[in-house]
Amino acid sequence: MRALVVEDDELFRLGLEVTLRGFAQIDSVTTVADGEQALALLRRTAVDVVLLDLGLPGLGGLETCRRLTAEHPGTPVLVITSQEDPRWCRKLLEAGASGYVRKGISAGDLELAIQTVLRGASWWDADATEAIRGEPDAGEGQDGVAFPTDPLLCQLTPREREVLEAMGRGWSNRQIAEALGIGVGTVRVHGHAIMQKLQVANRTQAVLKLRS
Repeated sequence: MRALVVEDDELFRLGLEVTLRGFAQIDSVTTVADGEQALALLRRTAVDVVLLDLGLPGLGGLETCRRLTAEHPGTPVLVITSQEDPRWCRKLLEAGASGYVRKGISAGDLELAIQTVLRGASWWDADATEAIRGEPDAGEGQDGVAFPTDPLLCQLTPREREVLEAMGRGWSNRQIAEALGIGVGTVRVHGHAIMQKLQVANRTQAVLKLRS
């Protein structure tokens, strides 16, 4: 698996490269300092995942994300940033990012985030998920998670709602299975049912139904 790091801070870029090279599933790591270099490189060389800093010079992280996902829709972009304002997450989601982690994340959680976006799922922390949803419209599910009055959501069973809430937290299928005491295969079955009932194509679109 090939990773591309887009980060202008040289020390952090080097540290992240070392960390990524320690992950068993990563075979190669390429690093660049800005969005223009990233776009130019990806026009010549394919990668499997992009780790993108938000505070880049030149194009900036947000515009770089937009262009990367437009030109390479099959390549997940995981934003890694020191930005503390989760409201950026809504903009990043609209720009096509697959997830968002803060600098300082543990190596284990970073590896899990990368694995999650590579599987086609999304990875957003609790604050980011809340920012993406916006203000709740009505009702609350377990743990205070709000559910709007979308008639499609009303079709979900209580267990499917639990799975959808967990998806909204950015959990992987394995994390959901462990938290709910069910098998990973069962989580996949619930996920398929959720997407069918909500008439969506992927987990990110399903989560967005929570704020529609």
